[in-house]
Amino acid sequence: MSLRFGTSGIPRSSAKPGTVHGIRRARELGLEHLEMAWVNGVRMSDETADRIAKAARECDLTLTAHAPYYVNLCGVPEIVERSCARLVETGRLATRCGAPSFCFHAGFYGKLEHGEAVERVRAGLRRVTRELRKLRASSDVRTELTGKPTQVGSLEEILAWCRDVKGVHACVDFSHQYAREQGRHNRYDDFAGTLTAIGQALGRAALERLHVHISGIQYGPKGERRHEPLAGTAFRWKELLRALKDLRVSGWVVSESPAMEDDALLLQKTYRRLK
Repeated sequence: MSLRFGTSGIPRSSAKPGTVHGIRRARELGLEHLEMAWVNGVRMSDETADRIAKAARECDLTLTAHAPYYVNLCGVPEIVERSCARLVETGRLATRCGAPSFCFHAGFYGKLEHGEAVERVRAGLRRVTRELRKLRASSDVRTELTGKPTQVGSLEEILAWCRDVKGVHACVDFSHQYAREQGRHNRYDDFAGTLTAIGQALGRAALERLHVHISGIQYGPKGERRHEPLAGTAFRWKELLRALKDLRVSGWVVSESPAMEDDALLLQKTYRRLK
């Protein structure tokens, strides 16, 4: 599998709403991937999921999913209960749609000590993966590298969860990493170093099936502020693409830019021109 580029959500230029139409529009544009942005909740019938899977197969377009934002595995018991239920339903429907991967933000440290927060997420991940195995859901569970230091989900944390919990994998948002580290992670060597660390921690197979997010991004003292189009960003996305190419990474690259398909196509075109 090579790198396949796509949008987070239905392309803006889709003539009709709905994921099926979004899949067909993405293929018309020449994209090869689409991430189903279920960030405001998972509300879908099994029949709709089956139609989505059929459309993706017909268009030879791969899918991933983004779970709802309303997840916090570090919260009080009732919040963790609801969060786990949302993740299990995301994984079940992602599998039914034919999506091999779904990602999510694990939560917030709040008043917890670092070690306690990390352990709570680990316990939640064990619970979620156990329930998904019971349902025979095959979509990868991917904790996302987050954009604020108040959020659980540094590179080191997500790699530890991947090592410790069977069925958990990494979603690497390089723009978030740049914002989380106040712009310090923004050179070819930084990006290549992150990819090398993933390979060393999780094996070569992790780089051959990697879920990646890229966008322009603004940050402040508290980390990520907002995503922005690639054209206006100081984030060195071209150097990131070079690192992905040089380290022979395969998988899915999702543009989370407000420019959506325009930037997904820009990423794809730029990557394919690299020697």
